[in-house]
Amino acid sequence: MLTLFLLIVVIVIITSVFSRAARRRRAAEAERQVERQTEGNGGFNPYGAPSFGDLLEALMGGMGARSYRYDESLGEWVEVTEEMPGTDAEPSPRLELPPVRASSRQPVRQSRPRSSSPLGGLMGSLGGMGGGSGEFTVESPSELTTFADVGGMEELKQEVRDTVGLMLQHPEEAERYGIDWNGILLYGPPGVGKTFFARAIAGEYGLNFIHVSTGDLVSGIQGGSARNIDKAFQTAEQNLPCLLFFDEFDSVAQRRGDTPDQESRRTVNQLLTSLEAYRDDRELVVMAATNSVEHLDPAVIRPGRFDRHIRIDLPDAAARREIVLTELDDRPTADDVDLDALVRRTEGMTPAAIEKIVDTAALEVFREATRSGTQLEVDTSHLLSAVERYGSQDRPTVEHWTWDSLILPPAIKAQLQQLQAVIEDPESARRFGVDPPTGLLLAGPPGTGKTSVAKVLAAQARASFYPISGADVMSKWVGQSEQNIRQLFERARENRPSIVFVDEIDAIAGRRGESLGVHDSHVNQLLAEIDGISGQRGIFVIGATNRPDQLDPALLRGGRLSRTIVLGLPEEADRLAMLRLHTVRMPTVGVDLQALAERTEGFSPADLKSLAQEAALAAMTRTGGDGGAPASVTHDDFEAALDRLRSGAPTV
Repeated sequence: MLTLFLLIVVIVIITSVFSRAARRRRAAEAERQVERQTEGNGGFNPYGAPSFGDLLEALMGGMGARSYRYDESLGEWVEVTEEMPGTDAEPSPRLELPPVRASSRQPVRQSRPRSSSPLGGLMGSLGGMGGGSGEFTVESPSELTTFADVGGMEELKQEVRDTVGLMLQHPEEAERYGIDWNGILLYGPPGVGKTFFARAIAGEYGLNFIHVSTGDLVSGIQGGSARNIDKAFQTAEQNLPCLLFFDEFDSVAQRRGDTPDQESRRTVNQLLTSLEAYRDDRELVVMAATNSVEHLDPAVIRPGRFDRHIRIDLPDAAARREIVLTELDDRPTADDVDLDALVRRTEGMTPAAIEKIVDTAALEVFREATRSGTQLEVDTSHLLSAVERYGSQDRPTVEHWTWDSLILPPAIKAQLQQLQAVIEDPESARRFGVDPPTGLLLAGPPGTGKTSVAKVLAAQARASFYPISGADVMSKWVGQSEQNIRQLFERARENRPSIVFVDEIDAIAGRRGESLGVHDSHVNQLLAEIDGISGQRGIFVIGATNRPDQLDPALLRGGRLSRTIVLGLPEEADRLAMLRLHTVRMPTVGVDLQALAERTEGFSPADLKSLAQEAALAAMTRTGGDGGAPASVTHDDFEAALDRLRSGAPTV
């Protein structure tokens, strides 16, 4: 141990001697260089900087750190170690610099602290190469929107006025009452206006606004993301009063237990530290927005950090009207625009979707105006046409299906038409003090028209139509079936209003506990998705089954598929109406439809449609497919088709 200590002392003495000798050599070299420049024309040699060997010697020589700065008047790096306070090194000789000519640039003095190493500037510049520059733009209140620019959302505005608004307007009273909470988390579906509303809060209360996105924070350099978070809070502290807004918060404050990445953990830890450090500053409001609260780390959003969680949901009828009026403002708009029709047709849409619809309609009018050379205005037809085109190919619709296509008992048809009205205008149910239904179960024997009913509802309500069966979602891979169900409902939410039609729903949502546990997970996922849409208007679920007794009872409770309509076999009058419907375009000759209706007792609507098709095929067989002979379907053809269907013989 004593030998090691003596060796260290010797090394320190030797390095100190070499360091002092190196400084004396550099000082002498600097004096000779100045003398050469003074004897010349006053210029300086751009190659007069210390060599790489000198710099390396300066770095490696001596136990203390060396500091340099770049002198623009000399065009070289100059050591400033002796100028720093607290150093006990020998003072170097003072250099008498020649007078700088008027044409030379004056050295720029910077107030920021300098790096303690000549490579500090280089490493600082490399810090921005990994993304996340750490530079944040500060917007003044005069550049922001206010509550007057936000269409609808009156309850949300009032909630903000009664909480953070009171604290900003009366900080002394809030402190006297011991109210010191800070941190607001805005959450909701994409496109509902979370960022827009945050800007409106800042503009309403005269706060500077700093928008922090994921790209501003995430860095490829280790520790860079944590430094950027700290810099964001420092920037806000320098621009008080200020609203610091973190967009897409779940990408920064994700659950630490879900990722082994140490950089992500370090980022969340720094965020927690900054939230605690700046919490007591009443002129700094921290706000964040996310689409999925469940992905956030619980330690970030707990009370004491984000004290207020505000959900921004889809706009109701009044809010949609205000949004449409706001978007049509300052545009050439016709005076007779049917706002009521637009409000009904935009049910379940986000403010971003409504804005896109108005922009699409305005673009169409602009295109027509440039072609015709006349001044045109945006009218109802343009807006409704834009609503029809919204969603493009990802919005499957059903066309040419009307209530006349269905032959149903009057009571059942009246119930279905009432459901159509509720799907088109959910506010009609709320006027009676109830929530609109979220689902319907169609039960009955095979072929009674359950799928046709779903298609007519979708076509008449102008809703997206997503028909699925058990084969569409079931998978042999664990977890894949649940993912298929989740993706289906996500597509339906993106293209609201939507109808999700689950054919043979008993294959997906059978009773739990009577089969393998994997099947139970399918039912759980379906129930979770239906419960999720209960708070998100614009999605209606229709299930069809031949065996309602096989369904899980939880599926049929209130708030899910709460209404059941049984479609039975048609009566004689209904069979006659169906035969007339199926034969309206057939060249029938002497066909007694009344007699056929009497003989087809127990036939379903699908059987009656098949009877008409079989009769046409029998007529084609009888005529031998002769294109020259007049086409005709006789009563004998129907009798032959009826016998074939009763006997179950294969089709000729």
